[in-house]
Amino acid sequence: MLRNFSRRLDRIELAIPLPITRERFVARVRQHIQRTGAGLEAAIATLLRDLSDSELDSLRAEVEQVMFGSDIAARDAARLEVLRADAVQLGFSQ
Repeated sequence: MLRNFSRRLDRIELAIPLPITRERFVARVRQHIQRTGAGLEAAIATLLRDLSDSELDSLRAEVEQVMFGSDIAARDAARLEVLRADAVQLGFSQ
């Protein structure tokens, strides 16, 4: 009975529109992994699909702040590396 109540409470919490934060996203990833048995990358990919563009931008900005702080050069270098990897994957560069 407690397990059913916990699942219902989880569903209600997911239905309440709260601003996405890094901590909330990580908690959702952990819940998804526990519920489905999915791997980390699959859980992240699944949950990212449900986010709006503004939520993705907000989450990206928060993660960049945690990772790079005020080091703009390091942040820009990381962004450039991601763009290069995407270009290689799409066949635009080697």
